[in-house]
Amino acid sequence: MASDLTDLEPRRAPGASESSSGAGGGASQLSAGRTVGSGAERRWSVDTHNRDHGRSSRHTSSQLSRSRSHHAVSKAQDQAVPFPMLRAEDEAPTSWLIPRVRSALYDSENLLSAAHLGRRNKGKGIRAWYTSYTTIDWLHDDIREQARLRTLRAIGGTKGWWLNHVWDPVQGWLLVVLVGLLCGLFAGFISEWTELLAGWKTGYCRADWRLSQTICCRMSAVECEYWHAWEPRSLSGRAIFVVVGGVYTLIAAILVVKSATRVTMANRGVSSSVETSVSPTVKMAYYGAGSGIPEVKSILAGFVIHGFLGVRILVVKTFGLILCCASGIMAGKEGPMVQIASSLGNISTRIFDKYYKNEAKKREIISAAAAAGVSVAFGAPIGGVLFSLEEVSYFFPNKTMLRSLTCALVAALVLKAYDPFGTGKLVLFQTTYDMDYHWFEMLAFVIIGVFGGLYGALFCRLNMAVNRLRKCTWIGRYPIAEVVAITTLTLAISYQNPFTRIGLGELVGSLFQECPTIVSDRPYPTSSDEESEIEKLLCVTSSKLSDYMPLLSLLALALLNRAFFAIVTFGIKVPSGLVLPSMSIGAVFGRIVGTYMEYLTRAHSGLAVFSQCPANSRCVIPGIYALVGAGATLTGATHTTIAVVAILMELTGNLIYTLPVLVGVMTARWVAEYFSPSGIYDMLLEHAGHPYFDTKTQYIHTRRTAAELMQTDLETICVDYENENTVELLSARLARISERGLADGGFPVVNSRGHLLGWIACAELEFAIARCHALDPATACFLNNPLWQMDYVAHNPAAIPHYRLPTEFTRAKNNPGNHTDPVASSTQHSPSRF
Repeated sequence: MASDLTDLEPRRAPGASESSSGAGGGASQLSAGRTVGSGAERRWSVDTHNRDHGRSSRHTSSQLSRSRSHHAVSKAQDQAVPFPMLRAEDEAPTSWLIPRVRSALYDSENLLSAAHLGRRNKGKGIRAWYTSYTTIDWLHDDIREQARLRTLRAIGGTKGWWLNHVWDPVQGWLLVVLVGLLCGLFAGFISEWTELLAGWKTGYCRADWRLSQTICCRMSAVECEYWHAWEPRSLSGRAIFVVVGGVYTLIAAILVVKSATRVTMANRGVSSSVETSVSPTVKMAYYGAGSGIPEVKSILAGFVIHGFLGVRILVVKTFGLILCCASGIMAGKEGPMVQIASSLGNISTRIFDKYYKNEAKKREIISAAAAAGVSVAFGAPIGGVLFSLEEVSYFFPNKTMLRSLTCALVAALVLKAYDPFGTGKLVLFQTTYDMDYHWFEMLAFVIIGVFGGLYGALFCRLNMAVNRLRKCTWIGRYPIAEVVAITTLTLAISYQNPFTRIGLGELVGSLFQECPTIVSDRPYPTSSDEESEIEKLLCVTSSKLSDYMPLLSLLALALLNRAFFAIVTFGIKVPSGLVLPSMSIGAVFGRIVGTYMEYLTRAHSGLAVFSQCPANSRCVIPGIYALVGAGATLTGATHTTIAVVAILMELTGNLIYTLPVLVGVMTARWVAEYFSPSGIYDMLLEHAGHPYFDTKTQYIHTRRTAAELMQTDLETICVDYENENTVELLSARLARISERGLADGGFPVVNSRGHLLGWIACAELEFAIARCHALDPATACFLNNPLWQMDYVAHNPAAIPHYRLPTEFTRAKNNPGNHTDPVASSTQHSPSRF
């Protein structure tokens, strides 16, 4: 492909028009005297003048015609705009996977030259490339979209009807369907290969080594006759288990480290995955590591991270996630699936310029893709949409919600048809129950909720402390060694306990399940001896406490094991999510509470509180407690509520347990917010230094006046002192503001009296100065007010308070036949081209 798919941002300037946005300048040229924002914003652009070169100031006829094509609205259409023109071309470096090539110009010349564009496209501005770690201009992108629609509406006839009523509206739906299809295929591929590689740690299928343990056991007439398991209690079996898992994470860590990006940063954090310092201002960013949800949240809020949602990281994340989930460490796939789906959405927008060239529109598709990622991770389309709305997306209108639901639905249907587990289930821990709950169980659900909130707050604080330690000490300089050490320690300690030896998905699925009353209740033959052992441990039919103690002790040890390794694992340089590890910890605690409640109902069935229980039958289902615990701990760590309830309801396929889940989830949310006001994703955003304005947070200002809130040390540009606005001095100002970490801001433009005249973004000023690299650093730069343009003759500048029209321009305006540059007329030199 001609463009680089490894970047989130397109090769064209997000602020430049793709159709009728008429970026004030030319389709192939940028007028130095044009505006950079909308006319109402009165933004500024740069006009340079080299006083050392005396050149002819007369424009050629072709230059005049190009100028008139972009500023024709009134009688001034026949007058040349007396400012030099700039050529805006993209010069991007070469990427690792797909070579970057020079793209076309920022604006489409054949669309901008139409005579009917007129005044309504004035002041849209030409937008330099959004650089990495800056924010997009939402207003500018909205103006561009409105201008594009106006041009589209101006097309008449059958073609106009087709474009306006069929092709343009259907593009968004085609994209979300395509993204959903890709998400389903990727999720099926990841789940299938994760099961296969995880099985190799414990054995292989003699009938076909390419079959996973679950599918191989289903082929057997008796229990897993085709599955050859390594001897679990032998030294060789333990060694194979640890070594194979260590090799998996080693390969994943190498992929992540080798795909790292060098990032130039200011004196503040850059990314939650930036750890290793190359120099005081250059860091290594590991975009393939971690969950990816905090960065996706920041991107959807308008932040720019080049390459984070590109092809290279998509490949690394996909294969790294398979290896990490198969290794057996505390790493879930649900969070990384959101980043994978968002990458697919970002890459797919290159099909249609409507989304490819507009960063605000592109984020609508990424929001829908994030919902599809959660949908295929849990098999819950509605829960995926709610998760995208509640946790990930920043701007979520009704149109985006409907497209998100469509994308999530298509993804779930494709995953259902793929059937990666060979069981007809979308996820391993999908389950159903056949018994209602009792009111005396509500107290137990509250206790589980309190535990979920306490653990979530503790996890957030301890994990952030570990991440800071990892970033500030020598540990961060050896990411691969850290991954191998944690993997070896995790697998060696976890091997003894059957509840920690199996993967997270199998563990949660076993804890959710209801114990069968008879052997025929099993849907298919037991997958392995391990699952038979776990089923025997979980399903206790005695009323003696001594018969429950082996199960309770193993679950308690599993709880401590999982809780500790979840804290130290989340943040290492491999793809790893937080959702499934948190759910597994809550499921273990919930199963402990549910098992003890089962013992109480059997041992003390005569108590009045248990009068609702049927005689000689089960009274409680411990799996429900595990379900409530999974939701409570996930809420405690992420502070997500409604989406968690919806996901759990879709997993069980039954609304009977809505109230127990809500009790546990809301209790966990209240407790977690008391001890930790922010969830783990918001903490990671703050730790990374990414700009994110949380709409749910109430910001209280204790200062009383606006003057107390204003900055007094701002860098400004004064239009009346040309000696202060040379290329060299303006470059120095840009360097100073970048060192302060404010490169996504801009400069107020003032006059000698300190009156504000406008504002120019750093990216736009940098883009203009970059075209002056061949000029003398002492070249003076002049800033031009959009009201000075000759096509605004109907406007009376004198009506503007504190407005002063330059005398040079007044002379040029009063003498329309003279096309000499106004500045040049006073200095006898023509302005230099960029």
